[in-house]
Amino acid sequence: MPYGIRVFRHFSIGLTQNGWKSKEAIDETELVDLLGRSRLVRDLRPFQLRDLASVLALSHGANFSVPGSGKTTVTYALYEVERIRQRVDRLLVVAPLSAFDSWIDEAQETLLPVPVVVRFEDGVPPNAEVVLINYQRLASRYREVAEWVSRHRTHVVLDEAHRMKRGRNGEWGNRCLDLAQLAVRRDILTGTPAPQHPSDFVALLNFLWPHRANLILPSNALQPVPPPGSMAEVSRRISPFYARTRKDELGLQKPVLRVELVEMKSIQSEIYNALRRRYNQAVATHATDQALLRGLGEVVMYLLEAATNPGLLAPAIGGETSPTHWPPNPVPPGSHLSEQILAYGRHEVPKKFEKLASLVAANAREGRKSLVWSNFIGNITELRDRVLAPHEPAVVYGGIPSHADGRMGSREYELRRFREDQDCMVLIANPAAMSEGVSLHQTCHEAIYLDRTFNAGQYLQSLDRIHRLGLSPDVETRITFLVSIDTVDEVVDDRVRTKAERLSEMLSDPNLVTMALPDDEAYGDWIEAQDIDALFAHLTRDR
Repeated sequence: MPYGIRVFRHFSIGLTQNGWKSKEAIDETELVDLLGRSRLVRDLRPFQLRDLASVLALSHGANFSVPGSGKTTVTYALYEVERIRQRVDRLLVVAPLSAFDSWIDEAQETLLPVPVVVRFEDGVPPNAEVVLINYQRLASRYREVAEWVSRHRTHVVLDEAHRMKRGRNGEWGNRCLDLAQLAVRRDILTGTPAPQHPSDFVALLNFLWPHRANLILPSNALQPVPPPGSMAEVSRRISPFYARTRKDELGLQKPVLRVELVEMKSIQSEIYNALRRRYNQAVATHATDQALLRGLGEVVMYLLEAATNPGLLAPAIGGETSPTHWPPNPVPPGSHLSEQILAYGRHEVPKKFEKLASLVAANAREGRKSLVWSNFIGNITELRDRVLAPHEPAVVYGGIPSHADGRMGSREYELRRFREDQDCMVLIANPAAMSEGVSLHQTCHEAIYLDRTFNAGQYLQSLDRIHRLGLSPDVETRITFLVSIDTVDEVVDDRVRTKAERLSEMLSDPNLVTMALPDDEAYGDWIEAQDIDALFAHLTRDR
């Protein structure tokens, strides 16, 4: 069968002499024969076969294909081929909880007979062939997991592998790097391998090829501000080690991206400008204070809260968030900043809330379900209980537990209700809890971002919840960004675009730039040096 498989032959003598092992490239006939003898019952798309052949040519490899392109299916096919070759006999997948359902469903739909797939909880049952564990539990139960991996010829896969990018400097990365020594085969999966900076590649490459990352990556690209041309050199250096399917290979309509610029109302504008002046003074007084620099993540979050819903700031000044009143009461004269914040919800509805309510209502009238993204739990509960209550919203954030049986109140229950309940017209979600591993493209074609952070990885991943493989080519996907004018929202907008462009150059994928922001608009540990520079410029700019 002519699949048009392209094999990778990028392995130079220099790489081999430096100790990186590669395999002989697999040809089409051999691959078709191996798949025919495997349990795989799903036909792979041409780009999936190409990616499979690419990673099979490596002893350990990376699949950096865009989210929603079928990396889980390709990985099961990879495991099956290596199992038929008698190189592995067990599969351990380290993944976020939100991705577990995908691994379970794909095993049932792609493999026959279906292997025993279990979530690691109190241990591994003797009959388990595929074990799923999240990064947090791997860190806390490492010894038991390592013992199971050591007893078998285990293929270890890191799904959404960018989560261990801190390497030896983070607990998750530390345990993943320890586990690498015990695996017969290692693979990493992520559509956003270096969303913040080229240095994000270091831990990923060290997992695949221990202690080799600094030999692979150009040293100048690891500087805080990489010089011009270094991204292209990163692309050249890492190209032998990964496969990637681009968004334009999926046969989807390009999404319609648009920015809705929002003018803040008077109280919100007063609060935001007062907060900005306060931080401006702090920066001017303590510009070299390391404690101030360490606290900039908190500063960003306060500014983002003020730009969206100033009522969220109440806990920071020892108060409680005032529920939004519909309609708001008249504003008392002579209010001070703290009083304005504590009473904000009684006197003004944020303009972003009004715009969001209007957009969701319009979608509902058209029979279109909406996915609303916010990074703040206070916003999520406010939207659920008041602003979007008429649309019977489902909610998913870190405080919503995950249960395999999908019991009421779990995130599985909320997702099922959004997919199946015709009265539930909106899902409100936190990117930290649901930017990865969840497919909503058959249910929802409208996403609205109430707010965003500098975390480009979460953002790029979240885009693909509703725009992914399997979506009909005649379906239009619309993505809207709500941006408060002359606020930190515009700074985040610009920085996310820059990070997407940088990752695009390293992966030779212009689609990342297309998905970053509409082209016709100019406006924690995830904060990097250039984010700080941009934030300082915003705080100190004359108004």
